[in-house]
Amino acid sequence: MTERRSRPAHRNASRHPAVEAPDPRMLALKTLQELRGGEVTLDELLSKHGYGLPSLDRNYLRHLLGTTLRHMGEIDAVLAPRYQPPQDRVAARLTNIMRLGVAQLFFMDTSDYGAVDSTVNLTRDAGLHKYVKLVNAVLRSLQRDGFEWPEGVEDWQLNIPAWLRGSWKKAYGAEIAQGIAEASLGHAMLDLSIKDRSESEDWAEQVDGLVLPTGSVRLESGRRIRDLPGYKDGKWWVQDAAAAIPATLFSAYKDKTIYDLCAAPGGKTMQLAALGSSPIAVDKSEGRLKRVYENLERVELGAAVVTGDATDLAPDTPPADAVLLDAPCSATGTIRRHPDILLRQNDKLMRSLLPIQTKLLNQADKLLNVGGELIYCTCSLQPEEGEHQIKSFLADHPKYERKPITAEELGGWDEAINADGELRVLPVHMQEYGGMDGFFCARLVKKG
Repeated sequence: MTERRSRPAHRNASRHPAVEAPDPRMLALKTLQELRGGEVTLDELLSKHGYGLPSLDRNYLRHLLGTTLRHMGEIDAVLAPRYQPPQDRVAARLTNIMRLGVAQLFFMDTSDYGAVDSTVNLTRDAGLHKYVKLVNAVLRSLQRDGFEWPEGVEDWQLNIPAWLRGSWKKAYGAEIAQGIAEASLGHAMLDLSIKDRSESEDWAEQVDGLVLPTGSVRLESGRRIRDLPGYKDGKWWVQDAAAAIPATLFSAYKDKTIYDLCAAPGGKTMQLAALGSSPIAVDKSEGRLKRVYENLERVELGAAVVTGDATDLAPDTPPADAVLLDAPCSATGTIRRHPDILLRQNDKLMRSLLPIQTKLLNQADKLLNVGGELIYCTCSLQPEEGEHQIKSFLADHPKYERKPITAEELGGWDEAINADGELRVLPVHMQEYGGMDGFFCARLVKKG
């Protein structure tokens, strides 16, 4: 039988019958189905489907989906010799049921019997009764025979889409591309930004972490955030170490006005406020800005918050001393944290974002006073969204020049600084600390 957990029954069972919690495997199936369109993220769907679940079920749902997405290429290769999707409207749903079964059978700490039995029950619960025998037969044959691995192919080559493998090889060379792929399929660490950076060592000791050269505090993932010392008191917030770098480059802008464009969920805004500047957080999503308000309130920091499309702000919007633009991008540097990118993202979608990034850079120029600094960054590994954008912007805006990022600003860390003084962080960097998310950052100065 499918393993299910129920909420505790009310004392008066006749008036308040026990409410059975949804099966996380069924929620996983729904999530995979909804991810296919590419318009909604895994985190958004987990918030939707995981709401109200007991913590164990919620964690299992996240683990099952993450495992399936990270190993989907392998899973499909294993299924291929034994399973041909039916030629009807249920094909995608049945294939995702198979994928969830193989993920449990080979990549999770689930008994063989439990993996097969729960997947058969999921097929029945999904209304696909006529395929129950097929699912059972395929999974039992895999249980018996194991993998039929494609000869000469490694797991990372199966799990990373061809368009990404090709683009990384072109940009970074075959050896580094393989390292990026392998690191991207791993699990990310948990990074914290400390409100008062002078207290980083103290907080690292309290949360059993360590201070990275760039100033972030890193600890093992899987910790319950709200239970850690300092969370309720607003002493720190969760923020990837690479994404935390750009705001620290504005350390000399105390009491200066800085636009933080595309600001949600507010990590950089909080950093700028903690540095003593006067940030103006701009984002077009009211829902995401709600998180900015909540985060600022928790850490007791102030910032102006503006709801608006940063590509189309009012002409009379006053200029500022600096602009931080964390542009929307393909987010291919964050696959460790968001494995759904492997399923949702593609080259066409990535290229559709390039005009938006260009428009945002042009808007940033209009918002910046002469002599001010513009920092452009993306959590993408694609040069088209990073180095190429800056090169084109400089060609079209001769009044700008690069202000190189220095190792001294990064605590002596120079591994990610390229020849142009830009920051190109790769997942293979800081391996001794558990790796980094892929990230690009460039700093420009607007001359008179």
